[in-house]
Amino acid sequence: MAVSITDFTKNYLITLSNYLKFPQPVVLQWGNTKFIFESLETNCDHDYVEYFHKVPNTTFLYTFRVVKLISAFKIDVVLKVVKTQRVFYKAENMWGCDLLKNPLLFKFFGKYYEHLVVNGSYFKCPIEPKIYYLKNEPSLSMFPIIHLPGRFQLSMRIKIPNSSHPFIMETLWKYNVVRIK
Repeated sequence: MAVSITDFTKNYLITLSNYLKFPQPVVLQWGNTKFIFESLETNCDHDYVEYFHKVPNTTFLYTFRVVKLISAFKIDVVLKVVKTQRVFYKAENMWGCDLLKNPLLFKFFGKYYEHLVVNGSYFKCPIEPKIYYLKNEPSLSMFPIIHLPGRFQLSMRIKIPNSSHPFIMETLWKYNVVRIK
């Protein structure tokens, strides 16, 4: 039985559609180590931040809308091993406005902040109500030179003192570190 062009086209479009719904992970390599970025989840409180999601038809661009003035905020960063949920690294209650004023004082976090900025539009405190954009593109400079192999999740939470929610914004990266022999 011959396959018609329309059957081929239909199957191709279904395959392409599934590929676009479930994009392939970003893979970066440094020496004999591969960093495989599997997923990124974003959440917000819908009180101070109305939405926080990926911009449609883009790969690394995210947008969020601040609806109330944020005069001060703190940042929590936690790196866990996925399988055991063991904490690999934790930095809590870092003052966000201090990071925004002088990112170089915060070494690793300053580098990460530089990667988030879109078109040189740096944030400053107080954070005014409006729509903002972040570039969440993986980069090798975001990671330490020596990193254990395994699957990890890196969460970053933005908290404010006067909110009843545990965070106003959150990102959760899941990635895998593989040694190549």
